[in-house]
Formats: sequence, C-alpha cells, structure tokens
Amino acid sequence: MCSVSHRAFRRPSERLIGRASLPPRAESGAALLAVLVIIVVIAGSSASFIWFMNQQQTRAGARLRSAAALAVAEAGVHRALSVLESVAPDGSPGRIWRPAAYSDVVPEGPFEGRFTLSLTGQDDGAIVITSVGEVAGTTRRLRARVYLASPALLAGLYGTSHIRLERPPAATVVLSYGAGIGDRPWVHIAAGMGVWFATTDVSINDPSVAFAAGPGPVDAPDGSGSATQPRRPGPIRLLLANGADLMLGQGSGFQRVDVQQLRAMGVYLDGVVVRAESLPRLPVVDGAYYQSLAAGNTGNAALNEAAGRYLGDADLARKRDSLYSREEFEEVRTYLHAGVQSSGFRGVVYVKGVASVLAGQRIKIADGALVAEGTVHLGEGAELEVTHSAATRTLPGIITLGEGALVISRDARLRAHGIVYASGTISVAQGARVDIVGALLGDDGALSFRSVGASVVIRYDPAVMGTPGLRAKDDTPPVAWVAAWEELP
Repeated sequence: MCSVSHRAFRRPSERLIGRASLPPRAESGAALLAVLVIIVVIAGSSASFIWFMNQQQTRAGARLRSAAALAVAEAGVHRALSVLESVAPDGSPGRIWRPAAYSDVVPEGPFEGRFTLSLTGQDDGAIVITSVGEVAGTTRRLRARVYLASPALLAGLYGTSHIRLERPPAATVVLSYGAGIGDRPWVHIAAGMGVWFATTDVSINDPSVAFAAGPGPVDAPDGSGSATQPRRPGPIRLLLANGADLMLGQGSGFQRVDVQQLRAMGVYLDGVVVRAESLPRLPVVDGAYYQSLAAGNTGNAALNEAAGRYLGDADLARKRDSLYSREEFEEVRTYLHAGVQSSGFRGVVYVKGVASVLAGQRIKIADGALVAEGTVHLGEGAELEVTHSAATRTLPGIITLGEGALVISRDARLRAHGIVYASGTISVAQGARVDIVGALLGDDGALSFRSVGASVVIRYDPAVMGTPGLRAKDDTPPVAWVAAWEELP
C-alpha cells in the first residue's frame, strides 16, 4: 500500500478557510490606525465644541453684564432728573445740585450695580449729566444735556394776564407740530386773568375755518411730503388760573360766561377748561447770553460791509459782529429794502433798542433769532421771517426785553420758528397773519395778547422746552427737559 499523508488529501475549501483565519500583521495595524484616527477626530471635535460653548457662554455673560451696566447708567440719569425737579439728597433745592461724583447702588437682575453721577452747568443754562454704570467689572457711560424749563413753556399760547380776541374774522388755531410732546402734557392756551371774546364772531380751533401754515424747522422748504403737515384742529385744553374768567362783550359791558354759554351764543370753543391755583411763571431771559451770541456771530459781516459801503457808513462797513445799535439795524434794513442784495440776516441778531420793519419792508433771519431791548414793530404790510433748520430748532424766534411789546400792524405778516416772547403786549391788527412753529408768550400784566380780526396759527413745538438762555424762576418748579442723550466710549 502506498503511504500518503492525510494532510495532502484535504479539500481546497478547507485550505482556503485555514488561510483566512490568520490575517496578516499589516492589515491588523491599519485597522488600529483607523480606530485611532477616528478617536482623535472625535476628541478634537468634542474639544472644539466645548471651547466654542465656553466662548459663547463667556460672550453671553459679557453681553448680559454690559446690558446691565447700561441699565444702571440709565438709572443714574433718571435719578439725576428726579433730583433736579425736586430736592437734592442733602436737602438743598434740586435745581442747584451739581455733584462731582455722587454714587449709589442699585440692583439690576442677578447683579448689584453702581452708578456714579457728575453734573456741570453750561453758559446757556443747560446741565450736562454724566452717568457711569458699573456691573461686575463692566462699565458703560452716558451723557445727557438737560434744561430746567418753566412749565409755562408747555403752553402754545400763554398770557400772564388777559388774552383778548375781537372783531371777525379773528381766528386762532393752536395745534401740535408733528407727533407732539410724548409723555408731557401740554395745553393750547394758558391765561392768568382770563380769555376775553369781544364778539361772538371769533373762534379758537374751528375746523371749518381755513388757515395757511408754512414749513417748520424739520420740513422740506416747500413743506411737501412731511409728517409734520398741519392737521385738522381739534378740541383745546384751556388752562386758567383761579380767579380767571371766560368773558364775552365789549368794554365795561362784558359778562362772565362758561364754555356752554359761549357755545350757545355762537362762539366756537370745543374742549375742556382746567383750573390751577396759579399759572407757572414765565422764565427769566438771560439777555447777556444772547448778547454774547450776537457778538460772536460773524455771519452778517459781508452784509454789514455791503450796507456800510452803500450808505457811506465806514463804521458799519468794518463791523464784523451782529450786535447792532438801533441806528445800525435801521441802516442794514434800509439797504435790504433797496433790493441791492436779496439775502437777509443769519444767526442771532441783537438790537440795542427798538427793532422796526417799516411798511412794505421785508426782513429775513435764517437759523437765528431777533432779540431787541425794546419793542419789535412790523409796519403795515411788512413781513418778518425768522426760520430755523433742524440744527437750530431750539433757538428762539423773537424776544423783546425790558417792557418791549410785539406790534404787528394791519396786513403785516410774521412767520417765526421757536419761542416768540414779548415782555409787553402782543398786538395783532386787522388782516395780519401770524404763523408760529414753537410757542407765543406774552408777559404784560394787563393785556398779554390781543388779536383784532387777525389770523393766528400756532403749531406748538416741544423743542421750545430746550430753548437756551431761558431760566425757570426760583419760585417755579422746573421741568427737566432732555435735549440730547448719547453714550460715551
């Protein structure tokens, strides 16, 4: 018998199976390497994710602390405003409170914050509030420019004594300019002694009476496409001091009436009458401040030179400022009326005496004001325009000092932006037209405002609360008006 090994007779399938059950060492190492790579990738991704989440958490915390610090700084500004309208922490009047570094702690969410305040006065009467809010090492800084305004500036038409309307078609329209004043209440008319209707043919805010109004300081020159276009007159709020009356009739034959009686007699008066113990007093005008503005205003130097050469006045030709004597103002006015130059004044113009615009003459003042140490008088058919842009919106329009009145003669036209303030009587004659975007204030103790068959349109602009150079009297509780608010770096 042939001797043959049993191993030689194994089937081919058995031999293949045996070789596959023993993988090569190289293949085993590659698998291990792949596993390690996967582990490393997963570990790197996990680390990146954890780092990213930590960064997000850190940033979120920083944003939260920053927002909290800003809220604390805002709380500081509001604390300052509250003190300025009331009493300082040391018991002194709040209006004179000027701390260099007043600090207080306030809770803000999960944090305890601290604000530090400093208040400084400015030449124009403004108060600059700087508030630094700090929360968990994060600091934010705010600055607000504030004026302490008299509440009298919350009236569209204000008369210390009587407001008198007589002869048709004496029509008075008082409405808001633009969106209004926000959270501050305002009144259309305020009178210390009463509102006197000489006849039943006069009206206040009668929607059936047509009126014309020019563009305001934030409108396009032609007034088109503006959100501040005059709206339909609505009911009025009338503020009367205790003892003041609504009156109807001529001379000594007048009678005291109420709103219902006026309506029954044909006088259009829709609205409410509010009584107060006394009216808030008008602010004090800082004449020296306006003198300094006019002295520094060189915007009329070229006009002065041209007028001086035209009239042979060498002193006027050399004049650089806008602080005029009565005679100098009349010379420039004469030159403008001659038509040699079509432009008018620019900036604040201060006249040491009476300022007159003669019959048929036309004077324009752009981005400024007319301040006179006497009466401002518009002759028959004369025109005076004092207009502002958005940048000069808070300037006054016209101010008369001393006992100066504002006299607007027959068929004259006054168009002004800002406060129109007369120490004496404001008198508007038959056929005259008055268009004011701001407020009209008369301080005469007997007759503050008189309209005789004139058209008077007043669009109350809350920007008058921030008029520079006006200071609330010491016995008048002020209103803290924020004119500007910004965050500091």
